[in-house]
Amino acid sequence: MNSIVARIPAEHLLRVTTLNIFHAAEEVERRTRLICDELVALRPAVVCLQEVRFDEDGTSPQLESIAAVTSLRVVAAHGQHPRKNGGLSGNAVLSVLPLVESGAIVFGTPDCQLTLADYAVLRTDTGQSLIIISAHLAWGGDQEGTRLTQLTVIDARVRALMDKYKDRHPVAVLAGDFNTLPGSDTNRYLNGQGAGTDGGYTFWTEAFATVGNPNEATTVDAGNFWAQKTARGVGIEFPEMLPDRRIDYVWTYGWAYGRPGCPVAMQRSFTDTTRYGYPASDHYGLTVDFWTPPVLTPVPAELLTADDILTGQLMLDLDIAAKGGPVLV
Repeated sequence: MNSIVARIPAEHLLRVTTLNIFHAAEEVERRTRLICDELVALRPAVVCLQEVRFDEDGTSPQLESIAAVTSLRVVAAHGQHPRKNGGLSGNAVLSVLPLVESGAIVFGTPDCQLTLADYAVLRTDTGQSLIIISAHLAWGGDQEGTRLTQLTVIDARVRALMDKYKDRHPVAVLAGDFNTLPGSDTNRYLNGQGAGTDGGYTFWTEAFATVGNPNEATTVDAGNFWAQKTARGVGIEFPEMLPDRRIDYVWTYGWAYGRPGCPVAMQRSFTDTTRYGYPASDHYGLTVDFWTPPVLTPVPAELLTADDILTGQLMLDLDIAAKGGPVLV
């Protein structure tokens, strides 16, 4: 536990986990059980999944199984492209938090099988509106332009949602499988070093760059059994020759350092070495703790005279201190 997390009350931390769950049919029940087991241990408030298995009618027994074991509720989910063995693959957001709204963010990239991201607006226990996006971006080394377009569309929707909930102290978190490396145009756009496909700029704060362990950078390991199977499926005869890659991410909107929504701790999850000796997916997952302090309700101005302003703030501070909260100075 780092020194910052040690100074933050547990109830002021919000945990988000993301994982590309790997939609292949092989050992799906076993792999789903492993995922459920780790989610029970991690106890995230929000889970973002990619490559979830859906039936043709849009239902997902896999999500139903996860929800039943973990007490997480499915708050957003859409199947979007066909699997080789029937059914669909898609994204999902699960949470224990109350749902405000949810939906899909349509990319507008029709030549790509990955056509949308899923989002949900949730209400945190400490008063913020949490905008959460589960995204799976275009696959392929020659698809960086498509990925950049997809991220530009996601960013535009997040901006609109941040404005919609601006009076509710919004925090936005984007998580998922981006299929691209840290120095790519897609990630440079997010961290403010490059332009989107519409020419505009944005800024997000990446969790790994802030609190990640360099020894846990890899999210797709060349030695992972399922990653090797995926590679062979696209014609790579010796997948063990592939480099280890970091292509899964968790970002929080804006210059979040030291502010509500700042990532303060991070760990890699669902690996083949931490708990089971067997991988649940061809990706490793990420789990991030965000600082979400209580939203303070100020004394209404109409209730205060000029002479009462200092007294009113003092009384508010005393009340907060009595409850163990931070006092304004």
